[in-house]
Amino acid sequence: MKLETLEIKIPKEILLQVRKEELIKEIKFLIAIDMYDRGILSLSKAALLAEMTKEEFMEILSEYGVDIIKYPKEELEEELENLKEAK
Repeated sequence: MKLETLEIKIPKEILLQVRKEELIKEIKFLIAIDMYDRGILSLSKAALLAEMTKEEFMEILSEYGVDIIKYPKEELEEELENLKEAK
């Protein structure tokens, strides 16, 4: 897999309080969650960014209250209506 390097500037005061490696991992993890939640990254790509397996990432998503299965409201309402009519 080809990797790219991104550069961000962090105030030194912050780096005095946390290890650089921990901060990088946390940033990647939070970006992965956010981008998955907004539909920018697939589950697989977000897990890759977070450096986790899909299963680990799914577990973390549930801990953070992020829906693993994305179902548009309109489709869900339509499905519920179809179920009511089928009874």
